Amino acid sequence: MGTRLTQTDTIISVVAPHLQQPVADFVAKLAARGYQAGDRVSANFYENGYSTAAILLIVAMIESMLQRDRYFLLKSKPNMKLNEVPVKYLKETLRYRRHSHVRELFELRNALAHNHMWEVEYTLPAAGGRTYRKSKLMPGSHHLKALPGTNARIPRTRIVKFNLLPARVDRTDLVKALDVCNHAFAHLYKKEQRPVRFLDDIIVCGKRHIPFKQLAEFLRNEL
Repeated sequence: MGTRLTQTDTIISVVAPHLQQPVADFVAKLAARGYQAGDRVSANFYENGYSTAAILLIVAMIESMLQRDRYFLLKSKPNMKLNEVPVKYLKETLRYRRHSHVRELFELRNALAHNHMWEVEYTLPAAGGRTYRKSKLMPGSHHLKALPGTNARIPRTRIVKFNLLPARVDRTDLVKALDVCNHAFAHLYKKEQRPVRFLDDIIVCGKRHIPFKQLAEFLRNEL
């Protein structure tokens, strides 16, 4: 009987592929429950909770794949100076024209993960419901470079129109986040060092098996 030789191998820690199915699970949870739009004060807890969780994972996926690309680029060009900020890496190294869309997605992630603190004033009419009056982002609770106008009907990002009030985030923001993710990953596939067909990976969404890139359209049909 021959002696088995010890072998040494190396892997790199890329978590993005592990997050695709959890994102799909959150989408399926939302799709299984009819869409109930919130008011200008907040979304309902179900919409807000599952949409927020999925968006946080989507941004983690983007960062993970950009780190992977940076790793292989530095392996081939160790002396190359690369920006460590994900959006700037997209803009400067990968020449991605829609880098501002990804920047706004990261701003949404920050609003959620760091719970940007807003004061929201509203009235309670005798007829029921809530009537939004105004909102104010508290200084020191955020690092936003571009603030919504003080008279903004609903505080949103300028280009993609993501909700910036954390409690207002719902599946409409998740659809936009998936669209931004799809476009950025399609560009990355053309430019990356060791291309992988990330968007074509099959995930389970409810009772359907679909490519990850179809999640946005799947959820859009549930609005």
